[in-house]
Amino acid sequence: MRRRWWKRFPFLVAALFFVATLGACTSMKEAKEKAVNAKVPVIEGAKYVGSEACADCHEDIVNNFKNTIHGRIAAFETKPSMEVDGCEACHGPGSKHIEEEDPAYIINPAKLEPAQASAICSRCHTDGETMDWRGSEHALNDVSCVKCHTIHGNKDKLAYRDKLGYRHKHVKDALLKKPEPELCFTCHKDIMAKTSYPNHHPVKEGKMTCSECHNPHGSMVEPLLRTDETLNELCYKCHADKEGPFAFEHSPVVENCTICHDPHGSVADNLLKQNEPYLCLQCHGLHFHSAIRPDTAFLTSHGAPPGAPVTTQPETHSMQMVMTTRCTECHSAVHGSDLPSLATPGGGSRLTR
Repeated sequence: MRRRWWKRFPFLVAALFFVATLGACTSMKEAKEKAVNAKVPVIEGAKYVGSEACADCHEDIVNNFKNTIHGRIAAFETKPSMEVDGCEACHGPGSKHIEEEDPAYIINPAKLEPAQASAICSRCHTDGETMDWRGSEHALNDVSCVKCHTIHGNKDKLAYRDKLGYRHKHVKDALLKKPEPELCFTCHKDIMAKTSYPNHHPVKEGKMTCSECHNPHGSMVEPLLRTDETLNELCYKCHADKEGPFAFEHSPVVENCTICHDPHGSVADNLLKQNEPYLCLQCHGLHFHSAIRPDTAFLTSHGAPPGAPVTTQPETHSMQMVMTTRCTECHSAVHGSDLPSLATPGGGSRLTR
């Protein structure tokens, strides 16, 4: 049989992997530099004329804008970070645009490079939720602010269900182009599929939104988690009973909840990545229960030596019992326990109670 080419040339495979990794790191570095160094375009020779001048041609847009969170900001709240408030704070000075009636003399964020469009927003939105934007996965993948937000408002966010049929919450003043989770699912199709699995967090039922766990503007914890500590700390905000500390701990619980659980959805119970006992057997070797009752008839027919174990209740399906029984039938305290197991001396680590 001919050997696979990658087995015949392992050094070539290693070199290709190194080049691919180096290319990915370089492109990511370039993307970060692009996001950090992006500059807001400048309209040469233009002067500020005020939002009232914009209303002469864009009356509907200006009227809708007045009802948004941006439109309600007082002039003193924008200084000293901005020279002016209103339309020209984002679109730049409008004198040449008004004189020439040419769209080329006005800044349109929707037609800019993603990093440039976001740089306009970043002049004000530099702290709180958005402080990590320039290093976020969205920014590094050329997702601009205007990809998700509509600055002028006038979008229906109060419908009982979105176009996907999901119930959703009204997110006040977020100026989203679509409601959650429909907006997020525009890109994250794999997550949308998981929310339709038999077990899932109640996102499609309208009891949760994606942004309750994720901060789309950036986070110090991947993947864009709304926490500054560890992934587990986010889970404990709702599942406080699993936090502990316990006298007898289960190692994966302390390390990372997603070792066992898929938070977006699963076909197994309790958001487990696999059903029991198959999930448990990935870390725990074949359980001793599979040999606790040897098949006496098998031993006899195959010439078992003298002194071979003999039981009064032979079990011919011991392995089948193990593979079809949930581990939590006995080990009910899988997240941790403060009570020692009575059946085994010092056996609190068995997590049976």
